Amino acid sequence: MHQAAPKPSTPASTGQKQARPAAATKVKKVAQPRPSPARPRVKPSRPRPRTSKPKVQKRVLPWRPDGMSEVAHVRVRRIAVYRSPQAKHALLLLGRRDGNGTPRTFLVRATKGDWLRVFLPTRPNESQGWVHRRAVRVYTNGYRLVIRLRSHQLRLWRGDRLVASYPVAVGTSSTPTPRGLYYIVELLKPSSPNGTYGPFSFGLSAHSNVLKQFAGGDGRVGLHGTNQPGLIGSNVSHGCIRLRNAAVRRLARILPLGTPVYIRA
Repeated sequence: MHQAAPKPSTPASTGQKQARPAAATKVKKVAQPRPSPARPRVKPSRPRPRTSKPKVQKRVLPWRPDGMSEVAHVRVRRIAVYRSPQAKHALLLLGRRDGNGTPRTFLVRATKGDWLRVFLPTRPNESQGWVHRRAVRVYTNGYRLVIRLRSHQLRLWRGDRLVASYPVAVGTSSTPTPRGLYYIVELLKPSSPNGTYGPFSFGLSAHSNVLKQFAGGDGRVGLHGTNQPGLIGSNVSHGCIRLRNAAVRRLARILPLGTPVYIRA
């Protein structure tokens, strides 16, 4: 709490005489210059903080300007994937083949000495990791797919040349096809070419952001044929990309595992 100031002390009455103040001498007044009127204080303007725009990280595409990309095929029984080349412990271990018996393949993003930075076929989407170069065999691939969701178009590129364009059906608003940069993980041949998935079905490294499980799997997004070609060009799937059967047959003949698949708006 704020305390009151103490009163000034007075000399105690001890019988002693107090000293009389000396007689005041007359002082001649000297004219003082009039002070100039005070100017209002102007507060210094504070510099406005610069609002820096958030940096938009540019997506690094895994193919060169000539359209060529690199694909790594696992050559060891179990491959260790690391978070970085300096990591002491593996992030995960993957077998040489996946659950369907397809050879394990990675799309290579970058190289650093004896290490490769690769895209992974696991959740979350567009996951990446590092693998030892000696654990894989590296091949070059000139094909890539670019899928435009709004225009319902799949474009097939070979090198720097557009080879073909096909109409597709994509996911609904409640089960959308996830955008991002993926690659072909496997190629399956359904038992009936006239079934829901047509004659061929590519499994992509993409997974649904809505469905954690679907048809006994982990919600992996597929690129496959269809027995309902009339729905091509619309948003009707659970996230997969549907092609006419003639188109998926052509892709099955030419596209290797590890082919980049870029899904855009």
